[in-house]
Amino acid sequence: MPVVAWIKPLIVACLSVGVLKVNQPKIDRFLMAFFRDLGRHKARKRANAGNNKSLITTLLRKDNPMEDIMIEQEDESSNLPTYTPAELLEFGNGLGDHPILIGIMGRVYDVSSGERFYGPEGRYSLFAGHDITYALSTGCRTKECVEMPPNGLEGKQILEAKRWLSFFHMHDKYPLVGKLEGNYFQDLLSELVDLSIQQNGGDSKGNIQPPIF
Repeated sequence: MPVVAWIKPLIVACLSVGVLKVNQPKIDRFLMAFFRDLGRHKARKRANAGNNKSLITTLLRKDNPMEDIMIEQEDESSNLPTYTPAELLEFGNGLGDHPILIGIMGRVYDVSSGERFYGPEGRYSLFAGHDITYALSTGCRTKECVEMPPNGLEGKQILEAKRWLSFFHMHDKYPLVGKLEGNYFQDLLSELVDLSIQQNGGDSKGNIQPPIF
C-alpha cells in the first residue's frame, strides 16, 4: 500500500484515541502543515517526473521550498498588477462578483476555485482579501493575525512562509495574478536568482562557472 494511503487514516486514528495529547490549535497547525506538504509533494511529482525528493523528506521539512518557485520571467517590468492592502481587500474579498485573492510573501493568488475553504462559509474565510503571510507563518488564524503585517518574522517563521508560498505557487487551481506593494517581490526575485546561481555554479554576477572536479 502506498505511504500516502495510510498516513491520513493513521493521523485520524491517533487523534481519535488521544495519542496526540495537545490542544486544538496545535492539532490544527500540525494538520495544516501536514496536508500542505503532502500537497506540495504531489504537485512536485506532477510538475517534475524526475523529482527525486521523497515524501518523507518533504514531510520532515528537509527540502528547500524555494526550489519550487520558478519565476524567471516575472520581474519589475512584468504585466502583473500591483495591489495595495486596501485594493487587495476591496477587489479580492470574494463578495459579489469579486474573486477571492490572497497575498503571500508579496505575491497575489486567485483562490476562487477553493471557495469551500476561502469563501464566506469556508474555514479560512478570514483569509480572503488579505496578506496572510503572518497568519500562515505563525499558524495563527485569528482576525488579529490575519490583519497583522508580516514585519518582524524570523527564522522558522520565514521558512514556514516560504513553504506556504511553495504550496500556492505549485497549486494547479490557484493562479498567480499579481503582486503586493512593497519590497517582498523584489527580495524574492533576488533570492531565487542567488539560488539559481548556486545550483548552476555561477558567480555573484550571474556568470556560470565550469564545474570543479
